[in-house]
Amino acid sequence: MSISSLSSPARVMACATLLASSFHAQATDLLNGVLQQAIGHAISQGLQKAATPDQPVRPDPGKQVTMPEPAYSAKAKAAPAERLESSDSFPPRYIAQAWQQPASITSMPGEASSVRGYVEPVPAYGGKLSVAGAPQMRLKLDALYALLLSQAPLANPQGVSLISGGGFGHRRGGPMGPAVAASLTVRAHPIKLADKSTVRHADGSAHTPGKGDSLTVVVNDLDVISDSTVLGTYNGLTLLRRSGGYQLVAMNTTRPLLVNGTINKDLIDASRPPSDIQFMVAYVVTSKATWTALPKGQVHPASATGRLLGTLFTADWANMLRQIDQKGQPS
Repeated sequence: MSISSLSSPARVMACATLLASSFHAQATDLLNGVLQQAIGHAISQGLQKAATPDQPVRPDPGKQVTMPEPAYSAKAKAAPAERLESSDSFPPRYIAQAWQQPASITSMPGEASSVRGYVEPVPAYGGKLSVAGAPQMRLKLDALYALLLSQAPLANPQGVSLISGGGFGHRRGGPMGPAVAASLTVRAHPIKLADKSTVRHADGSAHTPGKGDSLTVVVNDLDVISDSTVLGTYNGLTLLRRSGGYQLVAMNTTRPLLVNGTINKDLIDASRPPSDIQFMVAYVVTSKATWTALPKGQVHPASATGRLLGTLFTADWANMLRQIDQKGQPS
């Protein structure tokens, strides 16, 4: 039956029904198209993000060492204070145990394993070096570097060279806060004898330029722990998780690190001298592949990464903080 054969009221109703059906179909097609575009865009973004691994940043002696970090947001989540130094399920534990008995560690495979690595004698710094308290803080970081080089994993390294650098300023940028924020980075470079860029020094040590994993220590900067997750404790220090890695926090203040399960946004005491180290964060930066290999026991303790992780998890950070915080103080 055609619409023209219907009575006028019936004809009106039929037309309205057809129009409504047509509109519904068009709207549905439009919504489906938009939804498919949104899903496609999200998948594309996700694939791009997954295909772009985090790259470690090499310290540049001529400028401040900076890494993009989100502004402080106090999102760290509380967790039970599990003592991870005694946990068999804690991935770096086997490396820490190995470096507690250095004589038991076998050499890395390869001819470079017996080559003494070059060790940079003094760190170079960049950033806000002229702010109040910066000269005193620089003395403290120099003292920290000397203490780090005395740790078993970094003392007289074989097959690995050590290059250092540091910077003054907050990771998020902006003016310096009431406490001097600064960082010290020690980068470990595997020695590659076949590499034409490898440098042989007069003392017999060697260094191969290029990418290397790093151990970074940051003082008085909340930006580096603002989005971290609390895992528990390690040798009496709070252990955090961030971007696949671990952060150890050593405290030198009566203020608590956590308030109601989140990072204390008022952790810094503005009444103290700017060169006081109120808290210190230590962590290792390496590739995603290395973090994946670690739980499988595939990171050799004598490798560049193994030495940095060995230092992170065997050093007495609380004691080192007490020692270096006396440097640069008025006598």
